[in-house]
Amino acid sequence: MTLVKWLLLVYFTWIAASIQAQERVKGKVVDADNNEPLAGAVFIATADSTVLAIADNSGNFELDAQPHQVVVYFLGYERKTITLPNKTFFIIALEADPLEIGEVVVNAYRNPVKLLDVAGDVTVISKRDLLRDNEVAITPALNRIPGVYMHSGALNTNRITIRGIGTRTLYSTNKIRAYLDEIPLTSGDGETTIEDIDLSMIDRVDVIKGPASSIFGAGLGGTINLISAEPDGKHTFLSASSMVGSFGLVRNVAKFEHSDEQGSIGVVYNNTQSNGYRDNNEYDRSSITALGTKNGKGRLSFLASFIKLKAFIPSSLDSANYINNPTSAAFTWVNTQGFEDYNKGMFGVGYDINISKNIHSKSSVFTNFKNAYELAPFGIFIEESQAIGARSSFTFNKLLAKNWLKATVGGEYFVDWYYIRKYRNNNREIGEILSDNNERRSYYNLFAQVDISLSAKTLLSAGINFNHTNFTLHDRYVADSINQSGNYKFDLIVSPRLAINHKLNKNVSVHASISHGFSTPTLAETLMPNGLINTEIKPETGVSYEAGTRGYFFNRKLFMDVALYSMHINNLLVARRTGLDEYVGVNAGKTLHNGISTTLNYTLLKTSKVRAGSFIAYSFANYKFQEFVDDEKGDFSGNKLTGTPAHIANAGIDVAFLVGLYGNVNFNYTGKMPMNDANSKYSEAYSLLNAKVGYQKKMGNLTLDINGGVNNILDKQYASMILINARSFGGKPPRYYYPGLPINYYGGFSVSYRFN
Repeated sequence: MTLVKWLLLVYFTWIAASIQAQERVKGKVVDADNNEPLAGAVFIATADSTVLAIADNSGNFELDAQPHQVVVYFLGYERKTITLPNKTFFIIALEADPLEIGEVVVNAYRNPVKLLDVAGDVTVISKRDLLRDNEVAITPALNRIPGVYMHSGALNTNRITIRGIGTRTLYSTNKIRAYLDEIPLTSGDGETTIEDIDLSMIDRVDVIKGPASSIFGAGLGGTINLISAEPDGKHTFLSASSMVGSFGLVRNVAKFEHSDEQGSIGVVYNNTQSNGYRDNNEYDRSSITALGTKNGKGRLSFLASFIKLKAFIPSSLDSANYINNPTSAAFTWVNTQGFEDYNKGMFGVGYDINISKNIHSKSSVFTNFKNAYELAPFGIFIEESQAIGARSSFTFNKLLAKNWLKATVGGEYFVDWYYIRKYRNNNREIGEILSDNNERRSYYNLFAQVDISLSAKTLLSAGINFNHTNFTLHDRYVADSINQSGNYKFDLIVSPRLAINHKLNKNVSVHASISHGFSTPTLAETLMPNGLINTEIKPETGVSYEAGTRGYFFNRKLFMDVALYSMHINNLLVARRTGLDEYVGVNAGKTLHNGISTTLNYTLLKTSKVRAGSFIAYSFANYKFQEFVDDEKGDFSGNKLTGTPAHIANAGIDVAFLVGLYGNVNFNYTGKMPMNDANSKYSEAYSLLNAKVGYQKKMGNLTLDINGGVNNILDKQYASMILINARSFGGKPPRYYYPGLPINYYGGFSVSYRFN
């Protein structure tokens, strides 16, 4: 062999060995807010802009470790530059671009698709939307969504309504389902409390309007999915923030987060305190939450949260005090210094795994507890509850080996045990016992959904939900002659859904759907004044018809989302007052909910130095009683539905500069609403103007953020919550109003450090 041939052989052998030894990097690209895979994400070399890899349908990718630095790109998301590690599997989480709303991936119906392709009225609240406000409560963010209205009498007294559903629940949220990372926040009798979940641990909220999701129980009003943050890459992160505001508001948050190729762990502590705007209005809530993931053949995740709250209760006011003395509390509540005090915890474990290339399983088990003490003018209540449950679903990406056919089947089981004892209020001390009840409340949902790609532009979706709910009451109070013990099983409820989405072109789509939903009465609503269970009471049921369109216009600067709907509700549940703060439930008729919701997002400016966007949202609600006869009060058929405004409008501008300055101005108009079924008394319409500015500076691994804001800049007097059908007792005028905050201020800072 000549010397030249020998050298060539050595050279090519070395090249081959180098190629063989070249390291490969594997990983997955996901949405940072909901962990959904971003199929088709592109990896581009920073050196010469060549395409190195494209993520597959599951978001997975594999590419050479060289070059070390690449740009990850997916339409509708912020580009991300990363340095590739050696021989590892890691998660790359991309943040949604707030100016590209239609491209955000949502999983409202267990079929991850871009918002533009969703066959239903779904609104995504991003982290940036939550940061428009002071992060104390989710109320402003929800009230910017057309079709949604959240009454807020205090930080611990709220009522969420979606398309008019839930208005008749007096002091809490009902007929709307809510989940935190697929752990139910809705109790066994349908009551939902999301205000306990601090926004520091929430990265995104998906709101499904109407009974449009068989996957999440076909709730009559809709579903609210709270989604925690998804750590990415390999880093250790520590942050702390503090805020102060008017009326003694103080909020502190500390967060630790670590992630690597093995998984992640995060811990969030927060405390919120307020002296309150009104008398007897102090509030103190602390919580600590741990979230984690473990990567392997599948993905194991867990969530554990503990909440401690003590909040005094000012209650509602009559019209004279509302106008002339809005800082006062109801006399009976301030006289007894009434409050609620509880500890609450939840724990859940989930497991996601690709059983095969085309079969994905997602399962979770969860438990929660609550121990509560409430001091009220008319009694002292001691409550305890415990719950357990499980959810599981299987998604077949190629059903019957067909690329155009996808299916999901699964189920959810939930049971809770609720103990409540009522005592006489003996000068703020526990007196004689007045009632002692045990309740067992359980349900199961079985669901299935099939998605059929009729063409490259048309998706047909069909789903069904089966629900069975059971209540058992054990009356342990033997001092009276009334035994309320009993068992009540509701008939099996079948809720189908059929929806279609068609893309007119790459920028515009239309959708239509018909769906059935239900809401079971609470056990308290099934009890009659004599203490017996009313076996004749029925769940509220309804059928929703919906059509809408989404799309980009004017060179993708304008994004429009419009939905028209008509909901027909049967067996309307009415809370009929039998005494001071005592009610029974009756089925009293039918309601018709016709409406339109519109959202416009316009990109004002998008350059390397400044980004500015604006939004306008409007909803028109024409909700009426079709048939409503109250044996005590009369026939209200044809009247407007109580507690819902016909018109709500929102508008705002968001600006962010490369140098770190950012800010927003937002405006809300809420129209008048009937406060009683007779429509003889209306609340006043009101307008709120809010603004926030801040400055963020990155200094190496350290990030500093300073911000402040003003709410209700015009200092308008308004009622932030209405107590519908308030009645007078003892010659006192009815108390309809919860006063909203006057002009108020806040300011704060946060500092965070990324160790690597």
